[in-house]
Amino acid sequence: MATLDMSVRYFGNAVDTGRMPVKDLAPALLALSEAFHEIQKLENPTEKPLSLDIQATKKGSFIVDLILTNGDDLLSKAIDLLNSDNSTAAINLATYITTFYGMVNLSKAAIGKKFKKQEKADEHNVKLTFDDGTCITIPAKSLEAYKDVEIRRTVKEVVKPVSDGDAAGIEFISEKMSKVSISSEQARRFEVPSVQDEELPATESKVALQIISVGFDNIKWKFSDGTNQFFASIDDKQFMDDVHNNKYQFGSTDILTVQLRQNQTMTENGLKSEYTIVKVLDLKHGARQIELDFE
Repeated sequence: MATLDMSVRYFGNAVDTGRMPVKDLAPALLALSEAFHEIQKLENPTEKPLSLDIQATKKGSFIVDLILTNGDDLLSKAIDLLNSDNSTAAINLATYITTFYGMVNLSKAAIGKKFKKQEKADEHNVKLTFDDGTCITIPAKSLEAYKDVEIRRTVKEVVKPVSDGDAAGIEFISEKMSKVSISSEQARRFEVPSVQDEELPATESKVALQIISVGFDNIKWKFSDGTNQFFASIDDKQFMDDVHNNKYQFGSTDILTVQLRQNQTMTENGLKSEYTIVKVLDLKHGARQIELDFE
């Protein structure tokens, strides 16, 4: 089984006794586990989840020794194994830590700055120049992790005990890498970027809709397509004029055949849809009386 040791050290007056509230530590460690899972999905999406386990606690400041491994994950309860031999798995684990460290260093370097230029440093690294003239060279995979909103969110949770003032700082220490530290001032400025909404191409189709509720004065009507219920605005001016002139009387089982436009937008919280009836093609009243069954 491939393993790689790493320590997380929260330090400062609040934790000098070697004690730290579980309510602060547990979410931070769970977020760190999730961060490595997200990095793994970014770099090797076909692998099954890796694991991040607690090994021990040392005295002095509050230190948590962690083992990144391809075994069971005591934090996130992952039970799958990596689909690779030990040598490949060990290389992957070291790569994930390298990516994580580079992403943290970039997060620190980018505080209060804007990016000015990105260029390729070599086969595996990129050089980033900021608007103040400073530069940083990091692994290209670290830049991809930095641009991933979910990874940034998990790192924000990892440093939360520091940004909230319970500890003066946090250090990540690995047997393969130089330690990376984050002060409380830096942690407070770790931001989770917002995702810009992306509009998808609109689609139109001829559909039959059951009226659930009628809206007036630019209020959307509620419809059912037989499976889902949704609100839709009506752009058919002639139809709406006829409605206001009492040309139509509606019942709960009436069916409109319409030309329906669906606009979809990818948002930070998922897919969002808006519906517009471009044209009302037909109105069919639902059954008010039963038909007698004549021979």
